[in-house]
Amino acid sequence: MSKIKFWIKNARDISLPQSALPCLTAIVLCIGQDGFLWWLALPVLLGVCTAHLGMNLADDYFDYKHDSRTRADVSSTSIRARMEKCSYLGDPQDGKATVSQLGWAVVTFLGFAALMGCGAFIAQWFVHGWQAAMGIIIYAVLGLFVGISYSGKPLELGYHGLGELVIGLMFGPLNMLGVQAALTGNTFSWPMLCMSVAIGCMVTNIVYVHSVMEVNADAELGKMTFARLLQRVSKYSTLNTQLMIFFIGFFAIMPFILLGLGIVLGWWSPWYLFTLATLPMSVYLIHSTRLFAYGLPRNDTPRWWMGPMGDWEAYKKAGIDWFLYRWLLARNICTFFCLILMIIHLIQL
Repeated sequence: MSKIKFWIKNARDISLPQSALPCLTAIVLCIGQDGFLWWLALPVLLGVCTAHLGMNLADDYFDYKHDSRTRADVSSTSIRARMEKCSYLGDPQDGKATVSQLGWAVVTFLGFAALMGCGAFIAQWFVHGWQAAMGIIIYAVLGLFVGISYSGKPLELGYHGLGELVIGLMFGPLNMLGVQAALTGNTFSWPMLCMSVAIGCMVTNIVYVHSVMEVNADAELGKMTFARLLQRVSKYSTLNTQLMIFFIGFFAIMPFILLGLGIVLGWWSPWYLFTLATLPMSVYLIHSTRLFAYGLPRNDTPRWWMGPMGDWEAYKKAGIDWFLYRWLLARNICTFFCLILMIIHLIQL
């Protein structure tokens, strides 16, 4: 049990809401659809969560192979570096794990996720036929390929500044369309694609806002992110900063545009407009990140309408409040958006 807790912690279980919330939203949106198998909901959720943890550890594995230095040794200015790099690797006598053990942990987590997927595959085959079951295989293979390609060869997308987009694709469309395939046998639908892209944009912003705030520290580390990729577009730093803020706005506002499109097309009830309650938070995220990026005066004080921000006084004492302020806001926007969607859908059943 202690080993399981060790690996779950080092797989960054704090990031699980990024996959679990879209998964839960897709499960709820599938309720009422033809062919919905409610008893597959829990195995599907467990499969998504363990796949996420396995991919986090796989990222550590490839990242460590790429550069075995701990980020704390490389840069003391980067919050993400101190929080995320696999500092748990080292001498087993010091209570740390070897690279080989990390590899087995990756196989174990992904193997459990595959077991959950196999259960859904068999169930769909018996209930709806092999054609319906094949959708699960398609999304599982795509998810595995894209997830490994985040930092693994041959694509190593994260090292080329595309990591944030990969995360949005995995936790948005691939996640939610895969859940729909597993629960209903419906391999594809435009409404779910539209909603999954919307939520994928919000998940992307949770990670992308990191990149904007830490663009200089990441440059010191030699870490390529989407923000650093945009920073290279022009020799004029002002234009680069404008591009970074533009994409914060794009990922923040596009979900509401897609939601409106779905309502106009008759896919969803106008009651889904209650998600607009998160729009002021999204606008403020753009504004706050812009102030940060330009080094302008700002008031990083949590307000009640921003949602839970944890032990803020402890964050201030640790000197990470400036970082967590926008990160937690981006997380809360996605959380509230998904919760409102689920509540409205359940009320309308």
